[in-house]
Amino acid sequence: MGRKSLKPRRLKLEFYDNDGVRHSVTVDGPVSREKIGKLLDLVEIMSGGPKMASVALGSSPRKYDRLASLIVTQLKNEEFTAAQAKKAFEEAYGDRLTLSTVATYLSRLAERGIVERGAERPHLHYRVKREEVERQHLLPLPRPSPPPSEQ
Repeated sequence: MGRKSLKPRRLKLEFYDNDGVRHSVTVDGPVSREKIGKLLDLVEIMSGGPKMASVALGSSPRKYDRLASLIVTQLKNEEFTAAQAKKAFEEAYGDRLTLSTVATYLSRLAERGIVERGAERPHLHYRVKREEVERQHLLPLPRPSPPPSEQ
């Protein structure tokens, strides 16, 4: 008996453009490689190209996105600990994050190949992967807007 290929019947894609506007696209029905390619083309056009991804993430309301953007753009040339990433995030955005949340986010970024873990001495160190730095090398550093209380 042949095994039938199971294709997703529903695909939801959310992304932020370079103005920080969230876009959501849902495809109901069979999803092909061609459709996914077209959707990724749309994302690239709407977000200002692949170089704008970090800028768009930096204006996201999600703390994970903003931390990822900050790490890729501002901590890309140095090793850092979770505590240093936490401090940089809080200074840049005026939002608080617990150290355990930052450690969880860094673990997710490592799983996705954005950062790599270094040695524990006495704390675990992270570094943005060389491929990510090279991909972002032409990207200007985004300046986060001040917290609403300072505007």
